[in-house]
Amino acid sequence: MSFRRNDARRRRLAIDPVVPVGVDHCVDPESAEGDQPSKSPSRHYAFGANRRCQAKTTDLIPKRICAYLLVVLGLLAALWLITFLAGQSRQWSAYLGDSGTRLLSIRGQGSLASWFSSFLLIITGMASLQIYALRKHRCDDYRGAYRLWGWMAVILILASINCVSDLTGVLGNLTSRMFASEYANRAWIPLALKLVALTVLTVRGIYEVRASLGSLVLVIFVWSAYVAAIVLQYPATKEALADLGPNTMLGNCLLFGTTGLFLSHLTYARYVFLDAHGLIKLRVKVKKVSTAEKAKPVDSAETKSQPFVAPVVPSEKKRKEEVQEVVSVASQSPLGKQPLVKQPKVKQPKVKKNRNNQQVAAVSESPKKAKAVSERDPSPSEILKQMAEASRAKEKRRLEDLETSEASQSIEVPEMFESVKMSKSQRRKQRKLKKQQRRAA
Repeated sequence: MSFRRNDARRRRLAIDPVVPVGVDHCVDPESAEGDQPSKSPSRHYAFGANRRCQAKTTDLIPKRICAYLLVVLGLLAALWLITFLAGQSRQWSAYLGDSGTRLLSIRGQGSLASWFSSFLLIITGMASLQIYALRKHRCDDYRGAYRLWGWMAVILILASINCVSDLTGVLGNLTSRMFASEYANRAWIPLALKLVALTVLTVRGIYEVRASLGSLVLVIFVWSAYVAAIVLQYPATKEALADLGPNTMLGNCLLFGTTGLFLSHLTYARYVFLDAHGLIKLRVKVKKVSTAEKAKPVDSAETKSQPFVAPVVPSEKKRKEEVQEVVSVASQSPLGKQPLVKQPKVKQPKVKKNRNNQQVAAVSESPKKAKAVSERDPSPSEILKQMAEASRAKEKRRLEDLETSEASQSIEVPEMFESVKMSKSQRRKQRKLKKQQRRAA
């Protein structure tokens, strides 16, 4: 008979660089110093045992849906098994004895259900510490709300101890000593305190996990299960449900509540991990615009915020007409202190010349023929020449006035020049003309 050998370990050892015993030059192949021997002593393990190659605590969080569903199915199977064994414990009491019946009971110290609840609460406390380690790095948590998960881990560890020992009984005795003797015998006081504490923790937890829908639903389920367990501990409720088995119902409520608490922490830990790595899409609220707002006229503030539209550049013909108007205004303006004012543009009737060089109004002719007959538009060089001639004539007239005034009266007259837009060559000629006039004077 031949057995098939599993060669997985042989393959792994063949791939991993194993260092033999007694060799001091154990070098990491991935390190930068691959040729230099290390100062560490001989090793019995491969480099896969290094810290960077080991699993992290966040690797225990189920990220995929399949892994999460497997965890949920495993917990449900464990709950069904515990409930089934507790239901069959009475029939097997003759074979198991009192210790075996107590072991399989749904509630009580030393039972399998209490051990399972304690185990789940300890794991839930570890999950709470993992959430604390991730949440403290959130950027918008300015008030430090992540500290809640540290306190939650402490509460869960105390709850796991209560599953094995009777901490609630000790706290009940302390509260009865604190109250007066007439209130100590009332059973509703500790139940009311438990309900208040549970409600406060639940409301704070709902506010913390409001972003995760699955955690929110599980927290509400846990609150309802624990509230039912607290109500079932009331003596009047036990008497009313004596036929239905209040102890079995109480044990099931505690088991389901503890399981739901573990799943809520696991779901929120998964949500925080995915959110920290940018794997969850942010929900953006789209503002709905009504038809009345669409038909609303645009305000002046809205028009200011609109982009600037560049003005239309005028054509070349319009520029020439504006320059010609400026030249005419400059020639007509006096030499005194009156500023130059642009005259409004007035449309003049188009004229044409007959054979005798007489101007006749072109009324009956078409606009195209009138445009062809009319005078040609002056070019920019001709306009500048006209401006230069006008400035020279004005300068000559001013000099003549100065000469006559000096001859009649010895009064100094300040020189006044009219600013006319000219080219550089025209300014140079004007300066030469002034020098010649000064020398002649």
